Amino acid sequence: ALGESFNCLVVAGPTETFSDYELFEIDQFLMRGKSLAILLDRFHEVAPPAQQGAPAQQAPRIVPLDTGLEKLLNHYGIQIKKSYVMDENCFKQRMPAQFGGGERPIYFAPLIKNESINHDLGFMKHIKAMVVLKASPLEIDGKRSQDLGLKVHRLFSSSEKSWEMSERINLNPMMMQPPAAGAVRKSFPLAYVIEGRFESYFAGKEVPEKPEAKPSPEEQGRAGGQPGADASK
Repeated sequence: ALGESFNCLVVAGPTETFSDYELFEIDQFLMRGKSLAILLDRFHEVAPPAQQGAPAQQAPRIVPLDTGLEKLLNHYGIQIKKSYVMDENCFKQRMPAQFGGGERPIYFAPLIKNESINHDLGFMKHIKAMVVLKASPLEIDGKRSQDLGLKVHRLFSSSEKSWEMSERINLNPMMMQPPAAGAVRKSFPLAYVIEGRFESYFAGKEVPEKPEAKPSPEEQGRAGGQPGADASK
């Protein structure tokens, strides 16, 4: 079974879709009372195909990403929205003199200040500031969490000068501007810790079948012989 020898599973930046059996293994790892840390992107960047005569540096396309983990998280009462958080309180890029000097705001890199960080949890106690990059806002289903008896801790949030960028996403700093005056701005939660007794996503469902293991290229070579090899002695 997954994770017999360790107590915390970290799933960091997956880019492919998990099979139902893989989701079942992750779910059951949590059901055994162990911890699960998920760092999940809602988009990924796709480089444009190289074309003769095209500019050397074309911006990648930002496309939605679904890994299947979203189903588990929704079941546990967590939703990762398909948007990016922009923040006027953000990392400032120092511009070289040949580009006019000064600083350029990188709105998709919110600067998380001390007052937006929850220091109640021990591992967050000494963190006074941080920069996050291309983060999506989180939403907690309060009723779901309450029904399951889960305790929810917000870890950190963007500032009150934040807004969302969704649908047609362009992360070129030269093309980004703050929203017009009067547009809604607010703080967005960017990380949570949820603890308690979770209900399995697969409760009342059939257990997914474990796929047959495919032989590695080395095993295939041993079974069928290497192409072109001399088998005589």
